[in-house]
Amino acid sequence: MREPLNVLVYTRESSASYRLRLTDSEDVRYVFCASEDEISMWIEEADVILGSVHFPSRLLARARRLRWVQVTGAGVDAFLAQVSLPEDVLLTRADVSFGDQIAEYVIGHLLAWTQRIRQVHRLQDAKRWELLPVEFLRGRTIGVAGTGSIGRAVAECARCMGMQTVGFSRTTKDLAGFDACYGPKQLSEFLAGLDVFVLCLPLTPETRGLIGCREFAVMKSSALLVNVARGAIIDEQALIDALRTNALAGAILDVFATEPLPVSSPLWAMDNVTITSHHAGLNVPDEIIAFFLENLARFRSGGPLRGLIDPKQGY
Repeated sequence: MREPLNVLVYTRESSASYRLRLTDSEDVRYVFCASEDEISMWIEEADVILGSVHFPSRLLARARRLRWVQVTGAGVDAFLAQVSLPEDVLLTRADVSFGDQIAEYVIGHLLAWTQRIRQVHRLQDAKRWELLPVEFLRGRTIGVAGTGSIGRAVAECARCMGMQTVGFSRTTKDLAGFDACYGPKQLSEFLAGLDVFVLCLPLTPETRGLIGCREFAVMKSSALLVNVARGAIIDEQALIDALRTNALAGAILDVFATEPLPVSSPLWAMDNVTITSHHAGLNVPDEIIAFFLENLARFRSGGPLRGLIDPKQGY
């Protein structure tokens, strides 16, 4: 009889749903940790980790039995930033409904911008009847950097709004849902034609600081930036400068270099910026649990795991 797998569970959100559905059996034992101290107590016994992006990855060096890490989110950079996983440890992301959620976030905030919803509420608060010149998404060009499942979902929704969609990825191959696709050597050409620029890229050594002064300089001054990826992909000071000088019309930002965004950041006070608290793609426990349990069955049977990450590439 095989020894049960020890699964260490650490989630940012409430663990109630996880505790209810992830129960011990002859094959699997679960240890739920709510703090770094508790993780430290159990990390050496863990065969598998089910953890959020806030997992203290520096402790992985002590995980002598570890064979697989299932991340509860779409991004896995936190597990690669401070320590390299041993070659024999598998790393998987949760490939669930993040694309649909983030696509709704992007289109919703773009409509709020073009329909001038912020100004509408101000007029309503002031009880003023005033005609606002609204704009429309139809006919505009949206560029999506990162053409994985999330980027494709954003592009699909944008096409439904009548937008032209172009992609930016590691290769220039034709992709369904995109009118054109640009590669790394064509970044300036990609950016120059955009009305809306959406970042969906993973954070890797190649994408860190990818967008800065030079990139903002080639973009239209009427363009909007939407970042639903990672804050560190953008040079934040360069973004602030571009917004201050009207080199960029506005920004919709769900992620930042430092989170929570410090109260001292000038971004808070900018009228052409929308700030949200990293909620474009929310973890839905039931979806994450179902995904993990399917992957766990695959893992135990030696089958291929869904959402498998190449640690060298970071995605």
